[in-house]
Amino acid sequence: MTDPGHVFVVRGRLENLDHDVVVLPTDRRFTVTQRWRPVLDAGRASSDASWRSATRSLQPSRWESRHYGRASSDHTHLLPVSTVWFVDVADRSSGTALKEQARQALDRVRETLADIADSGIGPASGRPRPLVALPTLGVGGGGFDQVRGFVVDGLIRVCEEAVEAAEIDVVIVAATASDYAAFQQHRRVISEHPVHIGVDGLEQARTLATKVRDGSIALFLGAGVSMSAGLPSWGGLIEELAGTHATDVLSLASPLDQAELLQERLGNLQAQVADLISEKRRYGLNHALLAALGCREAVTTNYDHLYERAMADAGQRVVPVLPFENPAPEAPWLLKMHGDVAHPHSIVLTRSDFVGYHARSGPLGAVVQALLLTKHLLVVGASMTDDNFLRLAHEVLAFRAANRGENGESSPLGTVLTLDPQPVKAELWRNRFDYVAASVPSADDGVLARRLAIFLDSIAMHAAEPRHLADPRYDYLLDDDGRAIAEAARELAKVIDARAAGGWEALRRTLEQHGLTAPRFGKPPQDVSG
Repeated sequence: MTDPGHVFVVRGRLENLDHDVVVLPTDRRFTVTQRWRPVLDAGRASSDASWRSATRSLQPSRWESRHYGRASSDHTHLLPVSTVWFVDVADRSSGTALKEQARQALDRVRETLADIADSGIGPASGRPRPLVALPTLGVGGGGFDQVRGFVVDGLIRVCEEAVEAAEIDVVIVAATASDYAAFQQHRRVISEHPVHIGVDGLEQARTLATKVRDGSIALFLGAGVSMSAGLPSWGGLIEELAGTHATDVLSLASPLDQAELLQERLGNLQAQVADLISEKRRYGLNHALLAALGCREAVTTNYDHLYERAMADAGQRVVPVLPFENPAPEAPWLLKMHGDVAHPHSIVLTRSDFVGYHARSGPLGAVVQALLLTKHLLVVGASMTDDNFLRLAHEVLAFRAANRGENGESSPLGTVLTLDPQPVKAELWRNRFDYVAASVPSADDGVLARRLAIFLDSIAMHAAEPRHLADPRYDYLLDDDGRAIAEAARELAKVIDARAAGGWEALRRTLEQHGLTAPRFGKPPQDVSG
């Protein structure tokens, strides 16, 4: 094994994240709750009444002795989104202390991951190794809600052991903001993974995370981001369309000219592109990692809806898409530079589309230029060859130079994340864009893309806000001083709640942002993750 595995953490929904294997929770009697219906019954073939019998058909062999295993393939009524393993992570209420019950459940998770690694299942979406997705197991119906901190600690450690022993990667998909924060805070304490991206890479990730936390980062997302979900690159999209219609356009050197000729021959290229892209419903790991950053402004040249879907699953209920929707108060937004599959006429793909772009889409360019002037643009999955974007960037650079003079302060417009070192491009853009490589050179694009995801995971880990500290369910993760501060915060909240008025509401809201529950409700939001 040349490269150790990695444990990712995202906030999202299992059914919407592209992965190879999913681990789902159940109990000793193999009771599968309706919460997992979107994962197990993507086609909704079973009725509510038949759910129990339908899921019974999934029970793994040797369940009575092992209490974990691969779902049976004998089912006929369900359509799982991926290959499924089940594990019993329920409190068995036999008089054993709750933490001991949780420890036994985590032992079964360890055995489950080893079983997956031994199964020989292969990866998809260009991944070099299988990606195993699992929720915060046992904290929902499993009965371990009050010891969530213990479960968070144990689950990270069990997953770390698994990826060190076998060629798999694991992604823990947190359903709540507090679980996500707890996982990320605890990872910063026990493991930062410099082995994957190096000490220098880790420091660069920390620097970018600081910019995320202070609100100075805006995102620019290219086709490479959506490739993590299995969508093709720009050139690959044209090649796929040409192959579908058995027409030769690839002898032309430029993808713009290739697309132009396809448009001439097919006549409805934009609609066909929209149909092809719309088939992909599940977002990739990169979408989830970027959505977790919570950036307020993002620009993309992609046509798909995957980043918006990932943002929604990360807790952003409203993500207006410009120019098709109006911005909403306090909501992040996404600008689609090159169109959207929901509006095929807007898709920019051919040479003539690019030539006429400035005349048709000047206001969009102005928004991008405003971000270049006021934010630090984090460029991910883009090769910095898009003529429209380059023109906008050069105009901003010229404007800034004319108005600041030779001695004026001139910070870079942003940071370009690349798969591997690109010294010539870095020289070309010196002092204008920083170039940061996520990996050393490698012949395998899948390995490079995986290391980019690990770099993004490191940024997300360091950027996460501690929204769990005052929640007593996570006290296990705190040291003695931390527990004392958390208890003091809870006592302060009680004092504030006892006052009918007085102007302390803002302080109460701040405490809630760190894990305290709202005074009128008295208990945390329901978690159905496991």
